[in-house]
Amino acid sequence: WFSLHLPGKADPDLSRAEDASLRVLKQVRHQRKLQRGAHSANGFTLRLTALAADHQAVDARLEQLKQYGVPNYFGTQRFGHGGGNVHDALDWAARNALPEQRNVRSRLLSAGRSYLFNQVLAARVADGSWARAQVGDLLAFTTSRSFFPAGESECSDPRLAILDLHPTGPLWGAGDSPATGSTAQQEDAIAARQPALCQWLALAGMDHERRILRLPIGGLTWHYPEPDILQLEFVLPAGCFATVVVREIVDLVSAGQTDSSCVF
Repeated sequence: WFSLHLPGKADPDLSRAEDASLRVLKQVRHQRKLQRGAHSANGFTLRLTALAADHQAVDARLEQLKQYGVPNYFGTQRFGHGGGNVHDALDWAARNALPEQRNVRSRLLSAGRSYLFNQVLAARVADGSWARAQVGDLLAFTTSRSFFPAGESECSDPRLAILDLHPTGPLWGAGDSPATGSTAQQEDAIAARQPALCQWLALAGMDHERRILRLPIGGLTWHYPEPDILQLEFVLPAGCFATVVVREIVDLVSAGQTDSSCVF
């Protein structure tokens, strides 16, 4: 679904947006704006067309993702066309200034934070630690914004194995990261590559927060309506991207530009 904030305005004619690839299923007016964080999850039904893959291999991969989850990257749509939002964020950070327009400021701050998080997650994927807890990590439950430090006992918590509890990565802001040990060293090393960006996020009043590194896929089912079509149904926590699930299943062929420094 998409939400449109239209106070005091008439309902738009959304049928004008429809074409062969887009159909509006339902349109509902609500008296109150949907606030960020007001919903806990999103359900998806996706059809992947022009599929050129062995069904048995796809099935095996999907079973693996269902059991272990996927890296919880921010999707490339967060970064804009060709990573433009990140390039703009780095430009503002280099000048130590903030855009005056609130929506532009929010978009660029979000892109900058997401870019740094993806850098950390990519490093954890590279060393194989993205899905396991290590001493010094900060752990969080799937739908919780709070976190707690991982010691030896926390690293063997059975809730890690059932994808209820996860290691986290940093969403940069003011203050030092509470992570310790090798986790802190790795995060600090990545932050040191972009000192102006980290300082800019703190200047903007962003608080240091955490985001789970591993994304559990709820209720994952699939079938093949046609030999070259794969239909997926699943549920993700709010703020997570269906595109990062799809990219772990197949190689997507885009009709548009795909070059972006924000793809990991």
